[in-house]
Amino acid sequence: MTFKERYNEAHLEYYKVKYPQVVADGFYCAPTLPKYKTANGLTKFITNYILWKGWRATRVNSTGRLIDGIEKTASGLHLSVKKWIPGTTRKGTADISATIKGRSVMIEIKVGKDKASEYQLTEQALERKSGGIYEFISTPEEFFNLYDYVLRL
Repeated sequence: MTFKERYNEAHLEYYKVKYPQVVADGFYCAPTLPKYKTANGLTKFITNYILWKGWRATRVNSTGRLIDGIEKTASGLHLSVKKWIPGTTRKGTADISATIKGRSVMIEIKVGKDKASEYQLTEQALERKSGGIYEFISTPEEFFNLYDYVLRL
């Protein structure tokens, strides 16, 4: 079965449980496949699938946030500016935090030329030492290899 078929099947099974009347009445629509060749799309693909299968998954934002601020110039003029507030999440935290079959699974999305940082490698070692799983994933196929492995544990 292809990754697209697995994704669609998980969505249908989720809908049969969550919204049985929609499926029974013939109003079910297959999901739109996220743009899995981008980091955001692959993250959405993976979190959707894990949630539809009945496990826990959440996207982790560790980049911080942009807020509106005001700066006073030397002449006394007040200017509206954007300020970056760093996040409080530890550097190296994975993009997706999940629990599958009682096992902690951390997934870091790496698409294209994106490479693991020293912080991510440190977090990976810490997670593994703690008995969890921390993997770098760049395609839906790699995700399904990891997912199937976790189910076999």
